[in-house]
Amino acid sequence: MKIGLISDTHLMGNHLPQAVVSAFQGADMILHAGDVVVTGLLESLTAIAPVTAVHGNMDPPALIAALPARRVVEASGRRIGLIHGDGVPHPDRVLATPICFAALHAYLLSEFGGSSPDCVVYGHTHQAHIETYRGVLMINPGSATRGSSGRHTVGLLMVQDDHIRAEIVPLL
Repeated sequence: MKIGLISDTHLMGNHLPQAVVSAFQGADMILHAGDVVVTGLLESLTAIAPVTAVHGNMDPPALIAALPARRVVEASGRRIGLIHGDGVPHPDRVLATPICFAALHAYLLSEFGGSSPDCVVYGHTHQAHIETYRGVLMINPGSATRGSSGRHTVGLLMVQDDHIRAEIVPLL
């Protein structure tokens, strides 16, 4: 199963960059980790593949009311946690440059209670990152439109049987 990962789009219109459309060709599902900003963007993504999303801290009240803060998605027998990640305690220490990924990942896992997912997809930092933390694959696809250091990215997650593999896709 091929899953497109996107977060922090922050678009003011419904226009989805063509580079995102190209990156997600052949995807079976798309996960949006928040800061969608406009509902029409989800509709544009749905034209590519079914979309599951959570809200972020920059989403308008209507999207916050319509989307949960976190959710778990089943894909090929694997549990994927989806969260924006803006509620991190002590953001001045955890999210300051350089980001303290151990503290960030500990917080993200705690948000899913005692039943850790196999993978957690998150956003908020606009910084693409993949790491295995306490046996859980953690991935931030970055931002397709406002990436750190001007680097715009999305992610791909490949789920097959007992294997999960993630990659960051730079958008040109």
